[in-house]
Amino acid sequence: MTGLPLVSVVSAFYNRGDRVAESVGSILAQTYPNLEVVIVDDGSRDDTLAQLQALDDPRLRIITRENRGFVASINEAVRASRGEIVAIHGSGDLSLPDRIARQAQALIDDATIGVVGCWVENDETGAEGSRLFQAPGGLPFHTTLLKRNLFTHGEAMFRRSLYDRVGGYREFFRFAQDRDLWLRISRFAEYAIVPEVLYRRYKPEGGVSADPEKLVLQAYLSDFAVQCARAVDRGERDPIDRHGHLAPFLREKPELFARKLAWFGARLMVQGDVERGWPIVRRARGESDSRQVRMIHALAGTHRKPALWNRIGRPMLARRLAQFRQANS
Repeated sequence: MTGLPLVSVVSAFYNRGDRVAESVGSILAQTYPNLEVVIVDDGSRDDTLAQLQALDDPRLRIITRENRGFVASINEAVRASRGEIVAIHGSGDLSLPDRIARQAQALIDDATIGVVGCWVENDETGAEGSRLFQAPGGLPFHTTLLKRNLFTHGEAMFRRSLYDRVGGYREFFRFAQDRDLWLRISRFAEYAIVPEVLYRRYKPEGGVSADPEKLVLQAYLSDFAVQCARAVDRGERDPIDRHGHLAPFLREKPELFARKLAWFGARLMVQGDVERGWPIVRRARGESDSRQVRMIHALAGTHRKPALWNRIGRPMLARRLAQFRQANS
């Protein structure tokens, strides 16, 4: 048709009826000419399915299913797609008009590239407003992923052959499924970042980023994805392949992870959310006996005595938190 490879844009929607028209419309408005769109409605209870079915475009295919969660749904969308290139699109998010064209070109131009991202505008409610996620390009893919994720996920595009080669998303990783996938793909390919804002990400109420408990689970699973990757790097069999859902019982308790978890809980407490922050700090204390984690636990524990918390605990945690952020920015 155009000589350009077919790109399959895949997405999974659950109870996002108010975002369907704008979000899916941004995909259908892409400048890239050889495109198909596969969307799974994951058992929505609102009008999401009706809104999806109201869209009239021959490139769009809607799949309905009972609710099984994001990972199972996105795997089904990929299986139903035909393109040699697959682009993720987060439900409710916006892909700016040139996103698919710019990212696909990076894959067309360089056969060593397996995954492509771009700069992302995070649209956040509250005092912080919007902020940019500008992942750097040109870093060693695998070793960088062992330290940090390079994508927010919704903006990612990848070669289907690599996805199939490593077995796709693993349903064990209810959260952090993307970092686990990129770690496995990174043994066979490099990555690229288009240094332009081509994607706008919205954080829905009740989503992972808005729920501290889900964020903690995501942190645990992200850390475990790294532990699985390191095991394979050492020549061992992947713990998930060996032990299935029992594998986390064998997870290590790295001190760095405990520190990050403790600071996350401390930040919630400093912001006034003691009810949810304190259990996270306690959980971090169970992960590590390091000096820094003990310090955070001790200062956070002063919340039991409001006068002490307001006079000493909270101000000291706020100062230490600012220092921690500066050191890790």
